[in-house]
Amino acid sequence: MASIGGSVSKALWDVRRFGLTPSKLVRRVHDPGAPRVFCVSIPKAGTHLLERALCLHPELYRKLIPTVIPRNVERWGGMEGLARRIRPGQVVVSHIKWDPAHPRVLQAAGVHTVFLVRDPRDIVVSYTHYATSDKDHRFRQQYLDREELEDRLRIMLKEDATERGPSIARLLDQFAGWLDGAEVVVRFEDLIGSAGGGDEETQRATLARLFGALGLETDPAFLSALGAKLFSSSSPTFRRGAMGGWRQDFDPETEARFNAAVGDRLDRYGYGGHHDG
Repeated sequence: MASIGGSVSKALWDVRRFGLTPSKLVRRVHDPGAPRVFCVSIPKAGTHLLERALCLHPELYRKLIPTVIPRNVERWGGMEGLARRIRPGQVVVSHIKWDPAHPRVLQAAGVHTVFLVRDPRDIVVSYTHYATSDKDHRFRQQYLDREELEDRLRIMLKEDATERGPSIARLLDQFAGWLDGAEVVVRFEDLIGSAGGGDEETQRATLARLFGALGLETDPAFLSALGAKLFSSSSPTFRRGAMGGWRQDFDPETEARFNAAVGDRLDRYGYGGHHDG
């Protein structure tokens, strides 16, 4: 019964997030002033949490396309073609690496940009579990070849960021430009709320800042109600969804290797020391 309930919950969420509910269908026709939104995140940084926050707003819904990545963006004519295709109220989710041309293209098309960041140590943990379990993941065999979790976690901790295979240092470098180039930067830890180990006041303030930057009016009651619905397992890639989980999985050697591989990149992203929020 639990699996049936979960399937129903995900199906209902798909109807809502893709704007197929009656109220959102009406808004799609009668609300030409709704914002166009392009979201960027490093893989496994909590992409679907940001998507859920945006698509729970009555004026926003996800455009019916898969997550945009470098390998598929040409399907829509590159960034320029994609930007032109984003309609009022639509949200596009992506893992597009930084390029100085991207903000200019998106801004010219009237598209807002939101960059989601997360503690890179938690990204390593989430990526490792995902790569191990996803049958279609291109690096899965590298992970399956190692039996222990500690050994799997260390696959991403290459000090030489040019070495083949997944590298947290390389990912941080490839996306760092969005820290200054995006219109809004949102922290996973500030968005997750008390259900994921954060706090509700920070969550409400973050939602208010996010929607405010998009030109959407909100009120405290709405933000509280939205926040209560935000933490959910309805995401197709949901595993644990909590902040600071890396502390349970990093042993001292793994942490030392992480620090050597990442260096001052942790400070660049605002997670220096052992800051979780």
